[in-house]
Amino acid sequence: MKNLSLLIIGLLLFQFCNSQNIKKIDWDCDIDSLAKELSEKHYNFFTEKSKDDYYKALNQVKTNKDKLDDFGIALNLQQVIASFGDSHTRINYGEIIDKEQVLPLHLYWFKEGLFVMHTTQENREILGHQILSVNGTSVKTIQDSLSTLITVDNQAMVKFLVPKLFPLIQVLNYFGFVEGQKVELELKDLEGNTKKYIMKPAMMNRQNRKMFLPDSLPFCFKNERAFFVDNYQANNNIYYLQYNKCWSKELELKYRNGKNANKLPSFKEFEDKVFETLQTKTIQKIVFDLRFNGGGSSSQGTYFIEKLAKFLDKNPEINLYVVLGRTTFSSAILNAMDCKRLTNATFVGEETGGKPNHFGEVKSFRLPNSKLRVNYSSKYFKRSDEDVKTLAPDYYMEPSFKDFKNGLDPVMEWIKKQ
Repeated sequence: MKNLSLLIIGLLLFQFCNSQNIKKIDWDCDIDSLAKELSEKHYNFFTEKSKDDYYKALNQVKTNKDKLDDFGIALNLQQVIASFGDSHTRINYGEIIDKEQVLPLHLYWFKEGLFVMHTTQENREILGHQILSVNGTSVKTIQDSLSTLITVDNQAMVKFLVPKLFPLIQVLNYFGFVEGQKVELELKDLEGNTKKYIMKPAMMNRQNRKMFLPDSLPFCFKNERAFFVDNYQANNNIYYLQYNKCWSKELELKYRNGKNANKLPSFKEFEDKVFETLQTKTIQKIVFDLRFNGGGSSSQGTYFIEKLAKFLDKNPEINLYVVLGRTTFSSAILNAMDCKRLTNATFVGEETGGKPNHFGEVKSFRLPNSKLRVNYSSKYFKRSDEDVKTLAPDYYMEPSFKDFKNGLDPVMEWIKKQ
């Protein structure tokens, strides 16, 4: 009995010590810091709304904070920041996401709707299914709410970012779509049959991840994670250049400490190979694919495009096609504008996620108590006299699930026919 009493006392002391170590975040201090720092550090945060609007919105967060948990307060602050029009400026609330409250889903927004592309072994039966609703709430309604967490420059941005937010139970809970961890999905299969499916949060990793497998995988999807890659298609006299990242070994050495440089591919070697191929192969069409490029540093792309433009001036019989997509963003937009400025390229694909004129050169600071990182823009890039919300292609082609399932890249199929 004495031992049991000692055990109980020990547990109580342990719980008391732990409770003493859990420090309550001083959100008033963090919100005041956010108000001051972002106003002072951002290149020009108040282009769409005024400083008074900003302070009023932050004061409203202070008023509501006692009704929310820490994650909810962070989301509320992100909603405020997102409404001011700079997609590069945000609170990194992902740093406090509970990994045990994430649905094992990787989703993609096709022409037909939102589809399950990856999940765990346990849930593999729902691969390739379209999500119609969550706990009885339509995908469209959920999309509208989740969109308040991002700066909606255009619908391409929504199609890219909203599927990444859908699996986060804490986010769904914040908007009232989920209570606790009860998630019932309404799904539609390839034959049009619907069913209800209960899904639980779980960790998804390389070991348990299952993917929807199309009949075949187009070249662009096979190399989606590569920095840059080329492919000469002799049967169509097409030289395909896929530029997925505005980064390289050379830029790592120039702008960072160079520690990871040897792990990265050399753009100089890629460039040399490209221009050797252009000089030695029979080529009628060049495809410069930027659809998966989320940015980096535009400088190497600009120099490459200037060099390519000079080659095309000397070889006017060769047609250039530039592929755009919903994830074409930031520096990749600048490189797309380089192509528009220097060449007679035909632009195909989807609207870009970013704007031609946009903020960038992202820097960051941390809030003093929550320690959340806040990204902000320190520069403004003007590449167009028109204040447009996206760079639109000359020929619009939204990917469909049907084409993906059949292993077709509609963009490349169209280019081949030209």
